[in-house]
Amino acid sequence: MAQGAARKAMIDAAERLIAERGLAAVTLQDVQQAAGQSNRSAAKYHFGSRDGLLDAIIEARMSPVDECRERLLADLQAQGSPPDVRRAVESLVLPLAAETLGRKGSRYARFLSQAMFDPALAETLQKHLRAESFRRAEEIVISIANAPRDIAEWRSANIVNLAITTLARWEDKDRSLVLTARIISELIDSCVAILEARVSAATSDQGLLA
Repeated sequence: MAQGAARKAMIDAAERLIAERGLAAVTLQDVQQAAGQSNRSAAKYHFGSRDGLLDAIIEARMSPVDECRERLLADLQAQGSPPDVRRAVESLVLPLAAETLGRKGSRYARFLSQAMFDPALAETLQKHLRAESFRRAEEIVISIANAPRDIAEWRSANIVNLAITTLARWEDKDRSLVLTARIISELIDSCVAILEARVSAATSDQGLLA
């Protein structure tokens, strides 16, 4: 197997194994075996360590996500102000949907969902969220939310969590193109509803706006 193909096979295998088992239950040897690598030092050669492998997964998956989001942000900017709420949410959600529901064999959303709850993967998740295109899209979403900024920030975080968990649920299922489009559209509808919801008296009574 050529070096480029071997590296890709190990990235794909690591994504799948971590998504299924969690990071603690996956070793470099597991990844090599799952990727069909007979060379016992292949993973160390390509990635150096397990942290290097995690970085490689993020880099491989985030490159197309960032490219897609940059295009959506450019379209949103061309629209002028104020930005359309649904299109702003799409700039946050659609790129990840394309990389997960649109890529055969993807386990990236489930990989990210593991990172949401595994302290050992927390830094990996933050690398995903620190991408410049993500921060710009998130700031637009926060700025147009129907809520004070502190609540808007929580709502933006809830949108990200909802997107990751929803995509994780569906990415390994057999789906028609029509069903895939409906899943994504309903996800965006739900995210828009989160963003536009009125701040309730119950939330105000809890002192969250103080």
